[in-house]
Parts: sequence; C-alpha cells; structure tokens
Amino acid sequence: MPSPVNLLARGLLSGVFIRGGIDQVKGARLLAPKVDAAKEEYDVAVEVSGEDLVRLNGAGMTLAGGALALGIAPRLCAAALIGMLVPTTIVGHPFWKIDDEGKRRTAMSGAFNNAAIAGGLLLVLTRRKRR
Repeated sequence: MPSPVNLLARGLLSGVFIRGGIDQVKGARLLAPKVDAAKEEYDVAVEVSGEDLVRLNGAGMTLAGGALALGIAPRLCAAALIGMLVPTTIVGHPFWKIDDEGKRRTAMSGAFNNAAIAGGLLLVLTRRKRR
C-alpha cells in the first residue's frame, strides 16, 4: 500500500493534468491556431488538424492524470504525461521567440513550471515499488 505522502504527491501532480486536459478539450478551437502554426514552423507532417491534436492531447492528459491519481500504472502514466508535456511546452511557452520582455518572462515562467512538473513525473517514473 502506498504511503500517504506518495498518494498526496501523485494527487497533486495529477490535478495539473486533469484540469489542464479538460481545458484543452473544451478550448481546442482557441488553441488550434498555435498548434497549426507550430506544425508549419517545425515542419511536422501529420494529417491531423491542430484542433484535433489539442483534443487528443487534452484527453490523453486527463486520462493519464486520472490514472496516475488512482495509482493505475503510475510509471507508465508519468512517462506518457512527460511525452505530452514536451510539445505542450514548446507550443505553449516559446519564450525564445518573444521580443517583449514582460511576455517573454511570463512564457519563461510557464516553461519552467512545466519543467518542474516534469521533474516530479520523473520521480514517479523512476520510483520502485516497495516490497
């Protein structure tokens, strides 16, 4: 049985993905232009619309976040969430492309927050079961 600290840690990590994933699914139409622009900029050849990619990413984050909270395959969920967090951060917080100092700082803060969350997920990913 997991320790109370472990349960709390997984729950705290999961909330970001559950809430964020739901927001992505609901707001896919608003986020799609950024994804479509990134597909073109980075020459990503996928035959899926930006809107559908946002919905898929949001659904994946919601499902993996929920499973992580419940302790269902936590290491697999952590790996999947890291995989979804990387492109989300690149598209959502491209501080290296922003000239306005205030907007760059905001984007940089978002990128560093996501990096910190990825660090927490790496701890889950590398945690071994106690016997």
